Amino acid sequence: MKSAVWGSGAIGGVVGAAMAAASEDVLLVDIVPDHVRAMNESGLVIKSAAGEQRVPVRAALPGEVIGTFDLVFLAVKSQFTNAALDAIEPHLGPQSAVISLQNGVNEPHIAKRIGVNRTIGCLVDFSADYHGPGLVVRGRTGNLFVGELDGRMTPRLEEVRRLLAHSTPAHTCTNIMGFVWAKMCKGTLDAATALVDANALEVRANQAYHPVRIQLVREAIQVAAADGVRVEPFAHFDPAPFLDPSPAGVAAASAVLDEIARGQAKNNTKVRTGYWRDIVVRKRKSEIDYVTGEIVRCGERHGIPTPLNRLQLQMFEEIESGRRPMQWENLKELTAALEAGSATLT
Repeated sequence: MKSAVWGSGAIGGVVGAAMAAASEDVLLVDIVPDHVRAMNESGLVIKSAAGEQRVPVRAALPGEVIGTFDLVFLAVKSQFTNAALDAIEPHLGPQSAVISLQNGVNEPHIAKRIGVNRTIGCLVDFSADYHGPGLVVRGRTGNLFVGELDGRMTPRLEEVRRLLAHSTPAHTCTNIMGFVWAKMCKGTLDAATALVDANALEVRANQAYHPVRIQLVREAIQVAAADGVRVEPFAHFDPAPFLDPSPAGVAAASAVLDEIARGQAKNNTKVRTGYWRDIVVRKRKSEIDYVTGEIVRCGERHGIPTPLNRLQLQMFEEIESGRRPMQWENLKELTAALEAGSATLT
């Protein structure tokens, strides 16, 4: 199989380097000239708690790419999906497939552009950060889940799983959108950590804000259900307790949040989320509009209220525009909104 990893920063860099190290036929594509130059001249360095690995890779800018690929692993930020597809489409054949290694619900949008039969979904559950040209730092190991949009188990799906497994334990599934939406639920929790300029692991572990987290997830699961999606459990995340407003359900949901916090902290050198890094380090808009924003918009289409996710989205817009600081008061404001509207936030 001839493959390309389109977007070779954090996630794409880890996946692409592992494929190259295993002698797979893979090209790493990125829009940053210095990054592409560094990869071609000195290889791609992947740092982790286990040490440092320098992997010789082939890399190119989008305009330098020639030929067609059997598989394209799409790992750009969600806001750049359409621009990436513009560049990718000329390099796809009738049997080619694009695999979305992204946050948000990108699969339906990709399928609309290139066809359902050429789109494969993926849940990425490992962490990494792009630190500069030719350098990616990996955090938590995690897992990958891949699936055809129609739920079939196909030979190409197994090949995708095999290639991804060079970097991270990878699994095939029959309900990939259930896993994608599960990542969306977890994504709204990750976003909440970036409302505060503090260690994300400590923010997650602060039980005072579990009621806010429970409601954020509850809204997301209800929206997914209205969209015809059954949200799947993965890692430490179990969606079932979040839909039970009884004291027992709240206690069970809180226990899930505690397990998520412990799981995120275990052997994890990454103490800031991608949301925080986008705003503070990269000085650019985060992917919030493609996670929390998608939850809000999908809720509107189906008549499902999402007041707490909507407020979190508004806070992010104000933070990204410089009108609101990252501070604990933001989580306190979400708590106050939840308590004020507790009669309807169910």
